[in-house]
Amino acid sequence: MQQVRDTRQRLKHAFLTAAVAVAFTATAGGTASAQTPTYVDAKKPGETVKLYSAPDKKSRVIDAPTLPLLVQGASQHDFYPVKVDGKPYWADGLEVKVVRSAQARCSQSAGIQAAGTLGAAANRCQ
Repeated sequence: MQQVRDTRQRLKHAFLTAAVAVAFTATAGGTASAQTPTYVDAKKPGETVKLYSAPDKKSRVIDAPTLPLLVQGASQHDFYPVKVDGKPYWADGLEVKVVRSAQARCSQSAGIQAAGTLGAAANRCQ
């Protein structure tokens, strides 16, 4: 009789574990894409962004003519690579605001969320 109870508990535990794994997989499928564009912009409106010819403070070249600038690769030494008129430059990560436009990709939006709802956001999957 004890063996039957132990078997039932093990089956119940296995079923719950499988259900949690399926639920996690389903929610993880609606997360934001890893390949989202990243931009650098001035910290405050009206400010300029200084651009450098190399990823160091010694090589200041120009102020960015237009903003925001698309980041063109991986950062180095806290500098972001950008291009202006086809020429490569570097923007100091401490002097700019980094804007990542991540968007959720899902088949059904979560809709309107209350502030008290865990994980509430306008860009969220159900």
